[in-house]
Amino acid sequence: MKQICLLFITSLLLTFCAPPQKTEEVAYYKNPVIRGDFPDPSIIRVGDTYYAAGTSCDFAPNYPIYESKDLINWERIGSVFNIPPAWSSDDFWAPELYFKDGTFFVYYTTKRKDNRIACIGVATTKDIRKGFTDHGIIIEWGEEAIDAFVFQDDDKKLYITWKAYGLTQGRDIEILASELSDDGMHLIGEHFTLTDFEKGWHGAGDEGQCLIKRNGYYYMFYSVGGCCDNRCDYRVRVSRSKNLRTGWEQYPEPILQGGEVWRCTGHGTLVSTVDKRYFYMYHSYNATDFEYIGRQGMIDEMFWNEETGWPYFKDGTASVSAPVHFPNTTQKIDSVFEDDFSTDKNLFLWAWDINYQEPKIKVANGELTINPKRNGVSFLGLRPNTGNYNLSAEVIPGDEWSGIGVYSNETNFLTLAVNESKLVLCQLKNGEKQILAEEQINKAGTVFLKYEAVAGRYFQFFWSENGEDWIPVKAGNDYQVDGTYIAQWGYSPRVGFIVQGKEDHSFRYSELKINYNY
Repeated sequence: MKQICLLFITSLLLTFCAPPQKTEEVAYYKNPVIRGDFPDPSIIRVGDTYYAAGTSCDFAPNYPIYESKDLINWERIGSVFNIPPAWSSDDFWAPELYFKDGTFFVYYTTKRKDNRIACIGVATTKDIRKGFTDHGIIIEWGEEAIDAFVFQDDDKKLYITWKAYGLTQGRDIEILASELSDDGMHLIGEHFTLTDFEKGWHGAGDEGQCLIKRNGYYYMFYSVGGCCDNRCDYRVRVSRSKNLRTGWEQYPEPILQGGEVWRCTGHGTLVSTVDKRYFYMYHSYNATDFEYIGRQGMIDEMFWNEETGWPYFKDGTASVSAPVHFPNTTQKIDSVFEDDFSTDKNLFLWAWDINYQEPKIKVANGELTINPKRNGVSFLGLRPNTGNYNLSAEVIPGDEWSGIGVYSNETNFLTLAVNESKLVLCQLKNGEKQILAEEQINKAGTVFLKYEAVAGRYFQFFWSENGEDWIPVKAGNDYQVDGTYIAQWGYSPRVGFIVQGKEDHSFRYSELKINYNY
């Protein structure tokens, strides 16, 4: 009995006197992981490195490419095309990356130059940082073929899927599929549908699909609803089948949709980690900034219900924040972009309007020089990261107009510009020009221009002779300019340099800085 008592007392002492257990701290990341306009993202893993590419619409270089080791911190490393393919015109949408036997493939959507029908092209590279070589059109299908996705089945055969009939009157949109040649360059055999309405499929504009195979089932993730303005209701659904060509069962509810902060989620791609976890990269609009900043790059982990076999996301809505996926990882968020043009390291980031010939750009002696290849307006700019920011630049005035501003296309922009003697605040709305403010300035070596943006669509402009004492520009009876007209459907604006003058004129800048307020 004495021995039992001693054991009991010892057990109590060990319980109450033992040092407290350490609770492991969980680090969190915030969405978006790729800030600014990055619609229709595609993601792949090669070894322990992840690559992502997204829609660029009518701005070149086409399809920005990012690299990451942890799915959270992404570095821009280049673009698919520095110059658009010769056969293409506009609407550079939905690039899908694929990797096989040391070669990167991209299957992308753009319109033909001769008839402006949307087709799917293919390009390849051995070194993703050096851009891709185009191999032309792989799918041309009626009035439109968009949203390619490629996967390899268990038998090592390649398949390509795409959205069809979106512009065909009186016909339902379908997701079609075909076997793909081993070299990934052409279709084999007859196409087949993955969304067979005659066999009970219920669809509503299905698009942005990706497929995986798990435990004997093919799973297809796809998006439905309105995608591309502040009235959107985009969301992600899933279906599954044990036979790729038939028997698809649709899960009755969306598995991922928007919440209060991030809206209209969809058009994504799944990627698996080395330890067999699944993550979905997709796009969402910020509920405040919406299309004025664009659909931004999001990441969320996907889980599996082992009883039913169906996939799910925690809470079923886009995450504002979530646990970090890899240990010892800290999310880095840049709040400042600054370029003094002492080197050309940032040149690959600058975008131009593909509807017009690329301007000649040079960085030397601490200056950026823009030489347009056309008379009139030209643009060179960047994707803003968030709706609340300020942008400033040091301008070296000449006899033509050098400015800064927000640009959607040649008929919709807002700019503050100077020449040797005058400052002008101008808006172009649906092609109609309006001078909002105009004043004389002293001829000087440089002039500093600045604007502050709120929610990506309200702007206040300033100018300065020394970069410190800022003079607000009054537009009529107010200092704030309403820029809600600038964003066009599905095309978020870019920010940077807007110039107007003669072909080959030299427009000179010696600094640009953007401060973001997240």
